[in-house]
Amino acid sequence: MLRIEPEEYRNRVESLQSAVRQAGLDLFIVSAFESIYYLTGAGFEPLERPFFLLVRPSGAPRLLVPKLDHEHMKKAHNISAENIHTYSEYPAPAGRSWSDRLPELIDDAQCIGVEPSLRQDIFSELSGHSLRMVPLVERLRLVKTQAEVKMIERAAMYADDGVKRLLAASCYGATVAEGFAETRTVTSRIIREVHDWEPLTTKVIMATWAAPGSAMPHSVPDLCDRLCEGPHVAMVLTRVNGYAAESERTYFTASPSTEVKQAFDAMTEARRIAFELIRPGMACSELDGCVNEFLRKEGYGSEEQRLHRTGHGFGLGNHEAPWIAEGSEDRLAENMVISIEPGIYLAGIGGVRHSDTVLVTNDSFRLLTHCPMDLGSLVIRQWKPLTRAKGWLVRRALGLALRARPKK
Repeated sequence: MLRIEPEEYRNRVESLQSAVRQAGLDLFIVSAFESIYYLTGAGFEPLERPFFLLVRPSGAPRLLVPKLDHEHMKKAHNISAENIHTYSEYPAPAGRSWSDRLPELIDDAQCIGVEPSLRQDIFSELSGHSLRMVPLVERLRLVKTQAEVKMIERAAMYADDGVKRLLAASCYGATVAEGFAETRTVTSRIIREVHDWEPLTTKVIMATWAAPGSAMPHSVPDLCDRLCEGPHVAMVLTRVNGYAAESERTYFTASPSTEVKQAFDAMTEARRIAFELIRPGMACSELDGCVNEFLRKEGYGSEEQRLHRTGHGFGLGNHEAPWIAEGSEDRLAENMVISIEPGIYLAGIGGVRHSDTVLVTNDSFRLLTHCPMDLGSLVIRQWKPLTRAKGWLVRRALGLALRARPKK
């Protein structure tokens, strides 16, 4: 069974306490869901009710949670029952809210560290103290332990499965709906195979961005978008018991044009350049800069064609540091996990982008996702009568049968 052991959670808290001491803080207030989960292993659904983990340079950490979650949060590792404090509700009458209980737990602490993601209303309540916004937990999360790598590798396996299912559900004229319907299949597999499955920290997002919409990677694909000419991008983001990965592939349901093939070849070469640069000590800004310089020389230098950086980190989130971007101050280190995904976007035609989940090793890298990358494997030419029949059933079930008729 893959999991983070209690000792590792204890080591994380001790590492944070060391960072609090080094920063000269009296207290550090952890308020982000992922940070609390990272330090305690306790998943929860915060909604509008704030949660707080108070960590001093030494001594036992304390939790402040809604009364509603008191019993549930007893599963937090290395937090004793007497150190789980509660407030009544949100909002609550005077004297019973989080803003009444939090000062009691802060006590005499003056120099207080807070996370960059702290809510503005909480920041305002603490304005009487000397506050410093410092990403202490984010820094701890940069380099993964072996247990974390295995958790991410498991999430990457399911991401690959998702891509394979998206491609299997694709053929010329199919709709985005057919692939999206496979989300349930991947989720069901996770539930079936992960015996300690956590519903609050497991998620699958998968769909195909059909051309020409694939030129807008942050758009929302319509279920009725059809897979015809142009590059389509299959994207799968997974999170399994807290740990995330992604796998993305550009593919075709018709032979690519010369213009698109040139862009695909340039994207593939840009990735090769990026992979060659992966090693501990490499500046993330330099890696992204080299990729950008190559693509500029290939004629893909405009912001409209590029849109985003070469990559980002993985861990508890699908997007976190280190940032593989020219403006980044991060450097790669062994056991960081990153994506490599330089994209090229051609307005009105579509985009080309592969993305892999990549482990930085002691001298290079190791791929954690393994879907085919070559053009020959990513052109789907089969007629696929069974896929078409299944697609018709999916569209009918979703009420899309009439809207998905072929264009004339």
